[in-house]
Amino acid sequence: MADIGPDGLWLAARLEANPLQCRAERVRHRADTIYQLTMGGRVIAIQTGFAMLEAAYGRPIDASSIMMKNSMDLVLGVFAYYFLGWWLSFGHDAMWVEENAFDFALWFLQFSYATTAGTINSGALAGRVSFVAYLILSILLTGVIYPVCVHWVWGGGWLSSLGFVDFAGSSLVHMVGATSALVSVCMCGPRIGRYPNYQCWSGLWRYVFSERNDSSWYQYPKSELERAVYTPIKACNNPVQCLFGTFLLLTGFLAFNPASTLNTTYDTDLTAARTTVTTLIAASGGAVSSMMWSLIARQNLKLRVPEMTNSVLGGLVASCACCHVVPPLFMAMVGFVGGLLTSVTAPIMDRFQLDDTVGAVSVHGPPAIWGVLCVALFAQPNCQSDIRGLFFGGGEAAWILLLVQICGIVSLAAFAAAATWVSVSVIDLVIGFRCHRAHEIIGLDFTEHEIDNDSLRHDAKERLLRKPATPTEDGENLGSSEAPPDSVEGSAGLDSDPSTVALDEACERVGSSTEQKHAAGHGRGSAEEHNCLKQEVAQLKEDVLELVGAISHLARDLREETSSAQGLNIIGAGMDWRYHGQNREHALQQLMQEAGSAR
Repeated sequence: MADIGPDGLWLAARLEANPLQCRAERVRHRADTIYQLTMGGRVIAIQTGFAMLEAAYGRPIDASSIMMKNSMDLVLGVFAYYFLGWWLSFGHDAMWVEENAFDFALWFLQFSYATTAGTINSGALAGRVSFVAYLILSILLTGVIYPVCVHWVWGGGWLSSLGFVDFAGSSLVHMVGATSALVSVCMCGPRIGRYPNYQCWSGLWRYVFSERNDSSWYQYPKSELERAVYTPIKACNNPVQCLFGTFLLLTGFLAFNPASTLNTTYDTDLTAARTTVTTLIAASGGAVSSMMWSLIARQNLKLRVPEMTNSVLGGLVASCACCHVVPPLFMAMVGFVGGLLTSVTAPIMDRFQLDDTVGAVSVHGPPAIWGVLCVALFAQPNCQSDIRGLFFGGGEAAWILLLVQICGIVSLAAFAAAATWVSVSVIDLVIGFRCHRAHEIIGLDFTEHEIDNDSLRHDAKERLLRKPATPTEDGENLGSSEAPPDSVEGSAGLDSDPSTVALDEACERVGSSTEQKHAAGHGRGSAEEHNCLKQEVAQLKEDVLELVGAISHLARDLREETSSAQGLNIIGAGMDWRYHGQNREHALQQLMQEAGSAR
C-alpha cells in the first residue's frame, strides 16, 4: 500500500477481515465514505435553492411548474445517470452489472454534480418550455452530455492527459450547463411580452434555430381574450424567496467545492478546509461587486435584489475551478470579477433579446470561464498542490497551462452547444420544444398541472383554451382548439365568474329572442340561415367581451400612477395591456362608482 499510516493500516485491516467476494466494495476509509455521502446530500440540496430562486423570478402562474421541473429532473436524472451516465463518466459498470464492485458512495456524490448541471436549463427556459420536452433535455444532459465532458476531465480522458485543471466543476458543471441553456434560449425564443420590440431570427439563423414564428408572435398578447388573461412579466416576483434561495445555494456551495477532495484522509482534509474558506471569500467578493455595479451603472447604492443574488452566485461559480490553489485574498478578487461579469453579461443578453428568465447564462457562463483561467493566473503552491500561476512566477509552465485551460474551455463549450442543438432540434421536431401559446399566456401551473391559485378568471382561461384556432393577419394561431383540463368543468372550487355568467346569459337571451323573431317572420327557415344566425350571436357576444375589455383598460389606466408609486417594476412598462394583479371586477365597479360621483 502506498501510504502506511493510521488510515492505510485501518483500510488494510478491513480488507483482510472482509470475505474475498466483498473486498471490492471496501475501496476507501470509512471516514471518506461518510464524507462523500454527507457532501453528496448537501450538494443535492442545491436543487432546492435553484427551485426557490427560479420560482421567485418567474410569474406566479408558472411557479408550481418550475418547482415540478426541478423535482422531476432530479428523480428522472437518477435513472439516466445510473444506467448510462456513470459508465460514460468513469467507465465503471452500473450496479445492475456488478453489484459487489459498485462504488455506492462515489456514485452518489458524482450524481449530485450531474443533477446540478442538468437543472441550469430550467431557470433559463422558465415560463415557456414544454414540461415533457424539458424533462427529455434534462435527462440527456444528466445521462449523456455532462458525463462525456466529465470523462474528458475527471475520468482520465484527453483533457486530463493534457493537464487541464478544474477542481470542482466551473467548466464541467456550470459552463456546460450555461452553454446548453444559451443554445436552448436561442431555439425557444423569449416569453410573450418580454420584449415589446422583439425581432426574431432572420436569414441563416432562422433555420439554425428552427424559428417558425414572426416577431409579433412574441411581442405582446394579440386578441382581447389574450389580453384579458395575460399576466405581465416582472423582474422579480418574490424578492424574499429569491434571497432565501440564494442562502440555500450559498450553503450548498460550501459543500460543492470541498466535496471535490473526495476524501478527508491522507491530509486531504486540509484541502477541504482551505476550499471552504476560499469559497466563502469568493461569494463575499461577488456581493461587493454588485454594490460597485450599482454605483457605476446607476450612480447610487440602492442595491437591487436580483443583481446582488446573481453576483454572489457568479462569485461562487468562479471559485469552483481554482478554490484549492488560489490564495484567500486573491479569491476575493476572483469572486469580485465573477460577480462583475454576471452584472455585465445580463444587460448584454437583454441587448440581444435573449430571454434568460433567471439570468442562468450570465451566472454560470462567463464567471465559470474566468474561474478556469484563474488556475493558470493566480495559483500559488501550497502543502496540497504544486501548481504555480503566472502571477506567482509560473513561467513557461504557467503559459502552457493557460493554453490548456483555454483549449478545455473551447472544447467543452463546443461539445455542449452541438449536443444541445441536436437534442433540442430532435425534440422540437418530434413533440415540440415550446409549450402552446395559449398555455403560456394562461400559465403553466394551470395548463400542465391543473393547479389554480384563483389569480385569473376561470371562464377566461376556458375561453382561451376552447377558442378556435383561427389564423390572424400574420398567419399565426391565437388560440387552441383543444379542450381545457377536466378540472375546469364540474369541479368544486372552480366556479365561473358571476359577472361573466350574467353576460353569457344575456347573450343567450338576445340570441333566443332574435331566433324567435326570425322564426315568426320567415317560418322555420333553412338550416343555413339558422347557422348564420348562430354566428351573428357569437359575434355579438365577442363584441360585448371587447367592450368589457375596453372598460377594464380604462380602469387600469386610472390606477397606473398609483401602481407605479408602489414600485411594481414591471418589465415592458408603458404598454396599455399590462395588468397589475388587481381584481378586474372590483376595478370596474370602482370605476362606475367614480363615474357616478362625477355626475
